Amino acid sequence: MGSVLGNPRWLAGTAAGLTAAILSLWAMRGLPLGFAAFWLTPLPLFAAGLGFGPAAMAWAAGIGAVIHLAISGMLPMVVFLAAFAVPALLMVTFGFRQGRIELGVPLAVLGIWPAIVIMLAGLAFAGMAGGLEGAIRTAVMQGLQRMGASAAQFPVSELVQVMAAAVGFWSAVALSVNGAAAQSALARTGLALSPTPRWSEVRLPFWYPALPGAGAAGWLAFGGEGDVVALSVMLVLLLPVFLQGIAAIHRRSAGRPGRHFMLGIFYTGLVILSVPAAVAVTAFGFYEQWGRRTSPPGGRS
Repeated sequence: MGSVLGNPRWLAGTAAGLTAAILSLWAMRGLPLGFAAFWLTPLPLFAAGLGFGPAAMAWAAGIGAVIHLAISGMLPMVVFLAAFAVPALLMVTFGFRQGRIELGVPLAVLGIWPAIVIMLAGLAFAGMAGGLEGAIRTAVMQGLQRMGASAAQFPVSELVQVMAAAVGFWSAVALSVNGAAAQSALARTGLALSPTPRWSEVRLPFWYPALPGAGAAGWLAFGGEGDVVALSVMLVLLLPVFLQGIAAIHRRSAGRPGRHFMLGIFYTGLVILSVPAAVAVTAFGFYEQWGRRTSPPGGRS
């Protein structure tokens, strides 16, 4: 223990693991502000990784996992690892390149990792009645009952179809926001290992379009309207391209008069016209990343 406390890297990892476990278990126990605590879980993990390296982050993730297992059991540990610890560690590990951060592969992880988790969940629930769709439907119905709402008041079937992809989306948003916040705080205090890259200049790897293409082909060939797994895998694989579409809009609006007003209109339209707007932004992301003759500034992954 003395060697751990005397080494800044392991001390930071220990503190990060304890903090992440407290935030996650606070939410899992249903304590006040648990919703916010759950989505802040990756923040201390990213702080350890971006300030002290992937080894410190792996140590933090291991400590957090052990605490979950000791206090709450196997399932909470799996949720902690699958939702935050493993993807955050992958993002930091693949992001460091020769003294700088390259975000192409970490951004791809935001689509690849939830797709892997959804496919594994589909296999895990394959033996149950209704499979993963049945498990999600049961969870949705139980949630509505706790709120005192009737299933007739909500589009349950539609919710079930997109619930897995929605969880993947919010997990990806939490990872990206917490990672950016940790890097920003570390850079301001001089503790960041690498300079902060610009999101608007990031490019996805050249091979990434093959993955959503394969996801779409799999859904069309083997899925269908009622296949939650195939549909959700396709949707989460499109998520990094959607995020790059948003980044391209920010880049193109830079320096223009009324930029903040235009971005406000854009985000309002994205909320109101959610599905068609998301399709348009994703298509724009494909064009900006791979359709233009000249690439936006920034390194290739």
